[in-house]
Amino acid sequence: MKRGKKVAFAVSACAVTYLALALAGCGQFDLASLAELGLGAIEAAPRADIGAGGVDAAPNGAPAGTGGATPNAGGFGGGGTNAADGFSGGATPAADAGEFGATQGGVQDMGLARELVEAGRVPPAEAFVVEGMFSEHDLGLAGDPCDRPLCLRGAVGIAPADDGRPSGWIQISMSSNIDPDNFERPSLSLIACVDVSGSMGWRYVAEDENDEFPTPGTLSRALLRALVNRLGPGDQIAIVTYGSAVNTALGMTPGDDTEAIQAVVEGLSEAGSTNMEAGLVRAYETARAVVGQADETRILLFTDVQPNVGMTTASGFEEMLDSGAGNDIGMTIFGMGLGLGQELLNGIAHVRGANAFSVFDYDDLAELMEDSWPWMVSPIAYDLAVEVTPGAGFSVADTYGFPAREEGAAPGFEVSTIFLSKSKGALLIRVTPDDGETLDGWASAATLGYESADGEPVEQRIDLAYGGQELDESGQYFEQPGVHKTVALALLTTSMGDAAEQYGTDSAAALETLETAINRFAEHVEVLDDEALGAELEFARQLVQLMREGAEQGDLYGSGLAD
Repeated sequence: MKRGKKVAFAVSACAVTYLALALAGCGQFDLASLAELGLGAIEAAPRADIGAGGVDAAPNGAPAGTGGATPNAGGFGGGGTNAADGFSGGATPAADAGEFGATQGGVQDMGLARELVEAGRVPPAEAFVVEGMFSEHDLGLAGDPCDRPLCLRGAVGIAPADDGRPSGWIQISMSSNIDPDNFERPSLSLIACVDVSGSMGWRYVAEDENDEFPTPGTLSRALLRALVNRLGPGDQIAIVTYGSAVNTALGMTPGDDTEAIQAVVEGLSEAGSTNMEAGLVRAYETARAVVGQADETRILLFTDVQPNVGMTTASGFEEMLDSGAGNDIGMTIFGMGLGLGQELLNGIAHVRGANAFSVFDYDDLAELMEDSWPWMVSPIAYDLAVEVTPGAGFSVADTYGFPAREEGAAPGFEVSTIFLSKSKGALLIRVTPDDGETLDGWASAATLGYESADGEPVEQRIDLAYGGQELDESGQYFEQPGVHKTVALALLTTSMGDAAEQYGTDSAAALETLETAINRFAEHVEVLDDEALGAELEFARQLVQLMREGAEQGDLYGSGLAD
């Protein structure tokens, strides 16, 4: 699968292949090539060995470190229009080059949508996740140098919404002054909660690097191997399995006892139906007993997110994760396979301390470990709240990258967790004039606050305004290219989701919605000349072609390709 994140970090013509920056030409990579890239001692063995001396054979000497201090408390970086508050309003032209990234928790990719389109199916509407799309791209803004673990910058744009209504846009970007080469990740108490039910396909034990459709169970085992090889003496791990019954396959074990841990991983096998609730109850019991023994206590959930016994709805699991977060227990969800239950995943991944990644093949697995470890287990801020005062005569119309605002609530929006990331994340707010006509004189204020990693509250303010700059022929103005890119991605993703929603009942309306969005997005691509956006345009064109052909819609749960 070729997802946006692979394009976002590339500068060569081979950008859509895994690790193309380091490969010569656009040919297929092999295990020897991966070894040359410094991903560990990779032998000419089946790809099942990923993680077992494969993707990361030298965990304790890696620059990311193992164990150690949590990042210091952070504040707001930048300067610009409100320099006294530590913010950039976009006026300062300094670039963000050399800074590291930060992004909101929750769903971290649009993997299911991309994989289903590649398989010739129209994805369900819930597979088009704006925050997932944002996390696959680098959406930083320019401003004064970032001097904190979390720096937030702001900038504005003017552009019509997908319905043509004049709109002002506020982007908040996230970055960090953390040096990834010298970063020491938190020491970890991990509880791997592993779905061993029939839908995961653990019974299929053959593991081949050339297998186009490895089962979710096969991928879970390979990912567990890779993660275990990243642990060190300051870490510990337990393994809980669930199917028809729950089993503590491995009690809490020092992270450097690799042989004992890997032996349990190799022995995992299939065990009936999917009682995810019972598995998580055991995992949280195990986690609560070790809170405080390491810097970070975190459950790693390996699942296709298709529970069929016990609790099956998002609200119940959300309450469970909320309770765990109250005990300082984080959650990382690895959604496995083409049968992934995206709706449930979306409903629970936004909880404090949580994030979620999808994995469909060995390329995804290798990319995940290369791009997202150890950042996926390294939160730097919690409970980021943005309270917007849109200005007299203007109203907040929509947000992107935030959890949904309750009907009738004041214009305040929250992101429960900010994690370190290779990419710089974004939050987006759309403001409309009450008269529906003009944005002349628009000025907004935003109060932003969060809790740093060590529990210190931080609050700052940013003032942003449209200064009446001339609009282009499409009725657009963007203070920075980053705002343009973020708005374009938000509009495309929401339109793809809307079209997918329409497709089941009115395919003609779905085509009209998506074709209009594609035509507009193509204009953004031409102006920005951004390779990552070009890849998204191609993805949208593949989707609309499937709709023209009347392709079937939905995930592949229960099919031979999903398990």
